[in-house]
Amino acid sequence: MSGRVRKSKMRSLVVGSIWTLCLSILTLRLFWIQTVESNSLTTMAMNNWMENETIYPTRGTIYDRTGDHSMAWDVNAYYIVANKKKMKDISQVARLLAPLLELEPTDLEEQLSKEKDDIQLRGNGKDRFPEEAIKKIYQLKEKGQLEEIYAFPYKPLRQYNGTEAAHVLGFVNQEMKPVEGVEKSYHSFLQGEMGRKKYLKSKNGIMMSKDPDEYQPAKNGNDLYLTIDARIQKQVEIELAEAVKNYDAKGGTAIVADPRNGEILAMANLPVYNPNQIGTYNPQENRTNQAIENQFEPGSTFKIVTLAAAIEEGVFNASDTFESGAIQVEDRTIRDWNDRGWGTITYREGVQKSSNVAFVKLGQKLGATKLNEYIKRFGFGDITKRQGKPTGIDLPAEGKGYYFNGPLYPSELATTSFGQGISVTPVQQISAISAIANGGTWYTPHVMKEIHKANSDEIVKTYPVQGKRIVSEDTAKQVRQLLRDVVEGGTGSEADVVGYPVGGKTGTAQKPKKQGGYEEDKYIVSFIGLAPYDNPDVVVYVAIDEPASINGSSSGGKIAAPVASQIIRKTLQIRQIQPNKELK
Repeated sequence: MSGRVRKSKMRSLVVGSIWTLCLSILTLRLFWIQTVESNSLTTMAMNNWMENETIYPTRGTIYDRTGDHSMAWDVNAYYIVANKKKMKDISQVARLLAPLLELEPTDLEEQLSKEKDDIQLRGNGKDRFPEEAIKKIYQLKEKGQLEEIYAFPYKPLRQYNGTEAAHVLGFVNQEMKPVEGVEKSYHSFLQGEMGRKKYLKSKNGIMMSKDPDEYQPAKNGNDLYLTIDARIQKQVEIELAEAVKNYDAKGGTAIVADPRNGEILAMANLPVYNPNQIGTYNPQENRTNQAIENQFEPGSTFKIVTLAAAIEEGVFNASDTFESGAIQVEDRTIRDWNDRGWGTITYREGVQKSSNVAFVKLGQKLGATKLNEYIKRFGFGDITKRQGKPTGIDLPAEGKGYYFNGPLYPSELATTSFGQGISVTPVQQISAISAIANGGTWYTPHVMKEIHKANSDEIVKTYPVQGKRIVSEDTAKQVRQLLRDVVEGGTGSEADVVGYPVGGKTGTAQKPKKQGGYEEDKYIVSFIGLAPYDNPDVVVYVAIDEPASINGSSSGGKIAAPVASQIIRKTLQIRQIQPNKELK
């Protein structure tokens, strides 16, 4: 056999051996896959074909106290994609689409100019849009417009009535997390429970079987009924907005409450924000709920606490007289607000005219220990501490008040007696006067009335209203009569309402500087009152921040009292409280 033949046979043997080896390896591999790895590979394949779909619950609706007015609710939502390849005129698309999505055309045009084939549209802090907007888009598509715009179902979207009660409600962000307000306070009741659906899917994601392999429906959240009356809330917001505009003020706060149970009927602040467009607002300026977070010197509205304490302790005699104008306390001279006083007057007149000297004297008669005891009783906390006590209102981020952080010096006792040198919140003040209005019982202010099972009349939870007596009914009655004097013939005359006799107290507090002392010509002016004074149905607090002076005056009596008058009149009418026609 020649060498060439032997080489040929050897080559064939090697090649054949290699092929035989490869075939053996392949056979062994197939055997391994079909036996040893069969279960794990099948599982992997099934995982790729199996869809685990999350089913989002409907978040509970938030209603006002009547149940007839929705304040926050869920809607079906979609994310919107623009196909850049089909787009011929970016400006035209932006112009048509902007009003439907409540976005600025320039913002949309900037998004549509991106170098992408498919562009998901966003704006105002939102990445999805309500079904109503989608319907309008498809109406235009039927006319041959916006053909490059597509919508795909996505998570539900929370909707609100613009700026209505925004600081009470708070909002739900794009991650469906609650931020601020009752959305945060009552999230555990509102959120519901996620459901899920498991099924085999085709290449294009469609379920291959008639029914899913596993199905757990979502459980919708409970509905929240607030103490807020949407009709009163609307009127309060209108009156507050007009006042801030007319007085060229920095901002304002107004609260209306039912003194008999602590229910908040309305709460409004300016500046405000629209939760539907949250991305366009400054969190510090617009989203602060001033009614519960802001802490500032109350001024003369705090005199109500000193007055009630003095009457309860028997150291107030309305007919006793004193010399008004000024009083020396240690090395400090404390003057009445008009600097010169009114000569020798009675303590009744001192309350009516809001004499600082009268209240310094009452504070001295009480002494630091007793005055502090009553300040604690009225819900403000211990003024010998650095901070006070929150009311416990069911809203997040409540302030506590700032105090002296130590025993009171005589000058501190004096200034506290007429509301200077300490800082409190509006909600602390309205809770305090509510106790005077209802006959001497302090209630925790609250905005939740009831929680209902989703879309049902079944009540899951009601707010546990509990009160504690802090002064006698007789003391409360005497204070109400003296507050009536303030409105009938004193500094609060512009708060009165025909047919609804008002009692109340004005406040004009100079704003302190951060480095000490007080700002020139910068005030927070306020009025706190009750009506009708002899059997109060509501209490009202109004504060206007840094108003322009009116006829040379920046007082609570000239600015805040008229606003309170309008709010009181309209609130009592809405609540169908009949006026006393004999009163003018």
